[in-house]
Amino acid sequence: RQAQIQAQNAKKAAQKEEARKAEAARRQAQIEADQAKKAAQEEEAKKAASLAARRQAQIQAEKTKKASQKEEAKKAEAARQQAQIEAAQAKKLAQEEEDKKTAALAARKQAQIEAA
Repeated sequence: RQAQIQAQNAKKAAQKEEARKAEAARRQAQIEADQAKKAAQEEEAKKAASLAARRQAQIQAEKTKKASQKEEAKKAEAARQQAQIEAAQAKKLAQEEEDKKTAALAARKQAQIEAA
């Protein structure tokens, strides 16, 4: 009878020990799962941040390109206007030169008429 009670007690103790080990293993597995999940989330966050940084750099590059194109267009327009001004001045000078020649010719003809 005593041996039977001791055997039952030993069995209960062994079951308790197994349950304790199983609980400890479950807790450890949960901790590892949580750590793996956290690591995965951190990796995801890194990827997202990297992607966002790449997108931002791309947007900045586009803005810079547009600004550069605007600047080039401004320069081209200024050069076009300057060329137009210079052409108008040259035309005016040519016209003045033409007017002088015409006046000189008229004066010579007038002088010839008066001389005759």
